[in-house]
Amino acid sequence: MKRSLKSLFLLAVLIFGAQMGHAASLDTDSGGIPELRWRGNTIRIGISTSLTDQSPSIKRGSDATAAVERSLQRWAEAAGISIQVFQTSIENVSPSGPRGDGVSLITIASTSENTLVFNKNGHQLPAATRIFFDRSGNISEADIVLNASHQFSTDGTFGTYDLETVLMHEVGHLLGLDHAPTVGSLMWPQISRNGLFSVNSFFRRELLETDVASVREIYRSETGDEGSSGSVELKISGGKIKASEAGFIWLEDAVSGKLVTTVSIPSDSDNIQLRSVPEGTYNIFFANAESEGISSGKTAGTVDVTNGEPSVFEIVGEASTGSATLIGLNGETTALSLPLNAGKTFSVSMVLTEEMDLRPVLYSNSRYIVVDESNILLTKDPLGRAVAIFDVTISEDAPNGAYSLCTINRTGGEACFPGVFSISGHQNPWYKRDFSKY
Repeated sequence: MKRSLKSLFLLAVLIFGAQMGHAASLDTDSGGIPELRWRGNTIRIGISTSLTDQSPSIKRGSDATAAVERSLQRWAEAAGISIQVFQTSIENVSPSGPRGDGVSLITIASTSENTLVFNKNGHQLPAATRIFFDRSGNISEADIVLNASHQFSTDGTFGTYDLETVLMHEVGHLLGLDHAPTVGSLMWPQISRNGLFSVNSFFRRELLETDVASVREIYRSETGDEGSSGSVELKISGGKIKASEAGFIWLEDAVSGKLVTTVSIPSDSDNIQLRSVPEGTYNIFFANAESEGISSGKTAGTVDVTNGEPSVFEIVGEASTGSATLIGLNGETTALSLPLNAGKTFSVSMVLTEEMDLRPVLYSNSRYIVVDESNILLTKDPLGRAVAIFDVTISEDAPNGAYSLCTINRTGGEACFPGVFSISGHQNPWYKRDFSKY
């Protein structure tokens, strides 16, 4: 899976590394990640004593070691690789440059070298990952540094970052994954503090299908399950879709409506290969993303995936304009997926874009999710934006995963927002109660 470069700085680093025949480094939030991966099937990660000792940035009583080990193990199982951990007194990430110190590290020490990472890339970030790689894209070292100016916990304490959620996101970068363009992914660039929507962020600890698919695109030879999956070749026809670094395509299971995989549209190619797609029938969506909010796309068609020969699908037509919106619960709206539970009804708020009608038609592609269109409340938020408030009911047998919400305007234009609903085992207490039976 190819990835695009998102900044002139990163492009300059890569060109310099290629011309000089040297390795290079990048910070995950300084630009896009090129196609990177570790060689072999074993990675050794050092856990700094700044994490295992009592850090003032981690709530007392939190089991940081267990959070680290669970984060690494979940990704290792998904990728089909082995991650070995060891304790180390090293506190500093390696300085950026052609090569590191040879030790891949997870640290929270508030040293000058670690602080410099956030001086360069943003003080508001809860964490960052510095990756060292050669000109062939082989990773030789990756260091994760947690921002000691923030507070972390493992029990959902209000206003803190969930340590395990942040680590899960950064380990994805450590393995070579870029930020995901769909909000249902753990690799979505935004992570909330505990307390948004009046719930904690535990649900973000889970790897969903799109996360597993992304890491298996990189490490497919190590998973040993090629026999249970096929491949899809997507052809962008006649240049009618203007490929850009902000464009993306996603696949949803045609039976369940669940988001299965996402891929960015390379700016230098009209041919995209997905090589680890489970057998099944999938609806294909595509869009050019907006810079803010949750971007929408439209249906391109349906493809059947089987073992053996790759399934070829030609995408014809203009890409979606990528309208972006915000969504939320409990009167809050933001660009994050909503944590919902099977068998419950939730009151959802959605900021309407200019492309939507004043009275939008809202629906889900999944048979497990029902949007109540009979009682949509239209209002204004404090910024004067139009907001629709409506009920969403999740069926008792809904499987965990990420799902889309779609709208149709009066001209028949479709806009689907991928991954805005995340059904998980983590219980969200703020569902709508039926008091009539009491």
